[in-house]
Amino acid sequence: MKIKIIAIAVLLTVLSLSGCSLSGSSVSATTEPDAIAYEMATLDNGDIGKDDSIINEYKILIDRIEDKTVTSRINILNITKTAQELLKEKGIDKTLLKILKDFNSYIPEGPEGFKLEEVALAYMIIMTEEKN
Repeated sequence: MKIKIIAIAVLLTVLSLSGCSLSGSSVSATTEPDAIAYEMATLDNGDIGKDDSIINEYKILIDRIEDKTVTSRINILNITKTAQELLKEKGIDKTLLKILKDFNSYIPEGPEGFKLEEVALAYMIIMTEEKN
């Protein structure tokens, strides 16, 4: 139990130090919403056209997560990228789209105002425990 608490504290620290709660991405917070979906889609799929239909999948999930949390679109991008990097360090390879789908499924509908950082932390703990 003590190890899990330490792991949670470390992950929270890493998330906060990585800029998840700040607007530290290459996409500014004032850009059009599809720019964030486009960035995530290109990170997963390489060079794609701005009208590629896959972008809409990312946009829909980002919209849903934004509606279910108190997290901005830019922070959804940052948190998802950070989760992907941390999982990759543990040998777990997931696309940003898969992580968005998982985040979305973990967050219930309703006005609870979840913080995506907390959802991401729980998600990463579950994913790493499933691997072991």
